[in-house]
Amino acid sequence: MFDMDEQFYERVYARVAEIPSGRVCTYGKIAELAGYAGASREVGIAMSRVQNGMNLPCHRVVNRKGTLAPDYAFGGREQQRVLLEQEGVGFLQDGSIDMKKYQWPDEQPPGGQLAFDM
Repeated sequence: MFDMDEQFYERVYARVAEIPSGRVCTYGKIAELAGYAGASREVGIAMSRVQNGMNLPCHRVVNRKGTLAPDYAFGGREQQRVLLEQEGVGFLQDGSIDMKKYQWPDEQPPGGQLAFDM
């Protein structure tokens, strides 16, 4: 277990800020990239506490199945979908995001390192 202290929030928000337009990242991957593997729920809590003036692309964070945030978050699912569609993110017929196509960072190539380096 770890403390959700200021350092946790700073590291999580720094990783969220790096998600490029037209791509999405999962709560679990943000936790991993921030150095807190397995802390996807805590990342969700951190995302719910983002202040308006921080100008983070919170709408680019989705769950591992590519489904959008609950209605109470980020202006609701429809608002999140509109923002992602404006950036070119495509959706499958079931309303989820095609994670194979839009997930960031790209999966680690065999024998290689992630394109994103901490």
